[in-house]
Amino acid sequence: MQNGYSVMEKNNMKFKGKLKQTLPKGTFIRTIGDLKQKTILSDSHSNAINAGKNKQSLALIEGDLISYQVDNNFKLHGGKTKELVDFQVLATAKKSLCITILLAGKLDFGYDDLNFFYDAAEQQRGVVVSLTRPVSFRRTLFKDNQVAKLNIILLQQWIEHRIRCDDNFSHFISQHLANFELQLTTEILSLTTNIIESSAPSTAIEQMNLESLTQQLLLKVLMQLNETVSVINQVENTTSNEDSIGYDRVFDTLVSYIEANLDQDMTVSHLAKFSAMSVSSLQHKFKSTLGISVLGYIRRRRLNIAKQQLEAGLMTISGAAYNAGYRHPSNFTSAFKKAFGIPPQDLIFKTDHA
Repeated sequence: MQNGYSVMEKNNMKFKGKLKQTLPKGTFIRTIGDLKQKTILSDSHSNAINAGKNKQSLALIEGDLISYQVDNNFKLHGGKTKELVDFQVLATAKKSLCITILLAGKLDFGYDDLNFFYDAAEQQRGVVVSLTRPVSFRRTLFKDNQVAKLNIILLQQWIEHRIRCDDNFSHFISQHLANFELQLTTEILSLTTNIIESSAPSTAIEQMNLESLTQQLLLKVLMQLNETVSVINQVENTTSNEDSIGYDRVFDTLVSYIEANLDQDMTVSHLAKFSAMSVSSLQHKFKSTLGISVLGYIRRRRLNIAKQQLEAGLMTISGAAYNAGYRHPSNFTSAFKKAFGIPPQDLIFKTDHA
C-alpha cells in the first residue's frame, strides 16, 4: 500500500475485535421509526443459547439514522447512533463505490476477505472501496457503542456515466476491492458533519442543500483519490477480465439477479431465458467476462457466503453445506478446501478458540 491506495490481496487484513461465539448474527434487517429517530431490527438471527426457541425481532441500533437516496446516483447511510447489542450483520453488497467516514465510536466491517477495524478515539478514519461485482458484507456491532459515521454508496449507473479510460479514477474503480485510505482534511470533516446534521430534509430546499453538500464532499474525496498517480500506474496492468468494470447492462442485470437468488435453484437454461440469450451465448459471456462458467460462478459465490457464515459462527458445517447446495457435507468440504485451501472445520476451530 502506497499513498493510501492498495489492491486487495487475500487475507491482507486480519479481523479484529472478534466477540464470543454466542454472539447473535443475522441477515434480514429492517428499520422502523419516524423521519429521524429510527431503530434497526433483525428479524432473522441466531444465538447458540437460544437455539431452537422461537425467534423474535431484535433491536440492533437506534438514533438519528440516515437513509437517503438520489435516483440511481448515490445513497447516504449512517448518522449518530447507539448500538444496542453485540451482533454481527451479514449481507450482500452490490457493485458500487463505497465511501465510509467515521467521526466517533468504533467501526468493524468488511467485504469478503477485506476487513477494517477503526476506533475514532484513536483517530478519525475514512476509506473508499471499489466493488466491481457483488460481495459478502459484514459488520460487527458492540453494545453501547456510540457511533457517528457517514456512508456514501455510489451506484452502478453513477459509476458507468463517469468512466474515462485515461484517468486515475477509472483505473481505481476497475480494481475489485481496491481501497483508498482518506486523509480527513478540515474541509472533509466539516462537510461530513454538516451532511450528518442535515440528513433528514423535510423541504425541497433542505433536500437541495443535502445533495449539494454531498456533491461537494464527493468532489473533495475523488480529487484526493485522483492524485495517487504513482500507485495507480503500478496496478493498471494487473486488471483481469474478472476485475474489469466494463460489464454490459444485460450482464450486470443478470449477475444482480443471480446474487438475489443464490438461495434458490437456478439452471443455465433458466438464466439464459431471463437474460434473453441462448445457453451457448450465456456460457460464452460468463467465460469471457469473468473467466468462469455460469454454474461455477454460482458455486463460488455460495461457497464465499458459506465461508462468511462459518467465520461468523452463524452456521454449522452441515447447515452451510445445505445452503450452498451440497447434499453431502463431504462434497462441500472437498469443494471448500479446493476453493480456499483449508477445510471448513478449520474455521470452526478458529471461532471456538477466538
